[in-house]
This record gives sequence, structure tokens and C-alpha cells, in this order.
Amino acid sequence: MTETDASATEALTVQHVSDTITNAIRDGRLVPGQRLTEIDFAKRLGVSRPSVREAFRQLTADGLLLSQPYRGVSVRHMTRREVDDLFVVRGALEGLAVRLATPILQVDAVQLQSIQAELDSAEARNDLAAMSRHNLAFHMLFADVTGNALLSEQLRRISNSVYWLQFRVLVADDKVLQTNPQHRDIVDAVLAGDADKAEAIMIDHVDHSRQLVQALPDTHFAESPED
Repeated sequence: MTETDASATEALTVQHVSDTITNAIRDGRLVPGQRLTEIDFAKRLGVSRPSVREAFRQLTADGLLLSQPYRGVSVRHMTRREVDDLFVVRGALEGLAVRLATPILQVDAVQLQSIQAELDSAEARNDLAAMSRHNLAFHMLFADVTGNALLSEQLRRISNSVYWLQFRVLVADDKVLQTNPQHRDIVDAVLAGDADKAEAIMIDHVDHSRQLVQALPDTHFAESPED
């Protein structure tokens, strides 16, 4: 194996570890504040500790994990203010994404309509797990179709950070299902080619999610340094 091949293999291994940890956080199998160790993930995934260490480093840089001297690495537990700030930024970025995506999706809306059909089906079945899965696909589609890699990456990072609070905490609450009518309104605006309306609805839609999360009790948030 050449040095280039070895580097490519290592990069794929690190990505696999990162994806595994990210998905575990999104699914609620790893929760905010939970401590993670290199040796545990190395054994569990059959990879080297340096690969796990690099994945930890990348996820810490992304804001998903927290690394503290003498305490090690843990799933980041955000304060109420930090979560609120993320939602404000997310609303602005998702509004921009749907604005840029509208002329593209108006021409070819097959994927958008397919995702919305899945959301409608999940709503009808009261399937909250499916709802959360297709919700992610719905929101990421707009950024992805623009071809703007920076926009997609930033939205993925923010989504990963707040996903556990937004859906896994609310998964037993039908308030999650109440978000779907706005999905349909966004689709209608996109199909009509009304980027202004689609952007406005998206910003309001994200703010509605922000309000749901902010209504959660303090036990779901880390203590603020000012507390």
C-alpha cells in the first residue's frame, strides 16, 4: 500500500468513527454530558486509538463534543443561550438555503415532493421516528441542491448540535407533528417560484422549533456560567 493509499484509508476510518458517534448522538444513544473514551470506541469499532482521537478532535472542533483537561471528552451539553443562538443562526442560513434553492427546485421538484410525501405519511401514521428522519432530509435538501458546500456543512454542524433536543427529547410529544403543515407551505411556495415567501416561512418554521426547545425544562440544558 502506498503512502497515499494509507492516508486515504485512514481518512475513511476517521470519517467512519465520526459518523458513528454523530449518528449515536442524533439517535439518543449518546446523550449530552456522556463521557467518551478512545479505548471504548477503538474496541467497539475495531479501529486504532489514533483514528478515534482524530475523530474526537474533529467533532470537538465542530462543536458536537467537548474536550476538557483532566476530564476527557464528552458529548457537548449546551446552555439554553447557546441553543438559542444556534437556532437564530440556523434560521438565517436555512432561509438563505431555500431562497437559493427555489429556482432550482421549481424546475425539478421530484425529490422535494417525494420527501414531503414521506413526511405526510409519517404524520398520518403518527410515526415520530420517521418524521424526524425525513425532516432532516427535507431541511438539508435545500442547501444541498444549491451546490454551496460551505452552506451545507454549516447547516449540518448546527443540525447535529441541536438534533437531540429538537427531536429525541420531543419524540414522545405530538408537537413534532405540528411542524409538518409549514413544510407543505414551504413546498407550495417553492413550486410557485416565490423565493421571498419560501424564505419567510422557513425562518418562521425554524423559530417555531426554537420556541419548542426553549419551552423544555432547565434539566435539558447545561448550567450557564452566570448561573
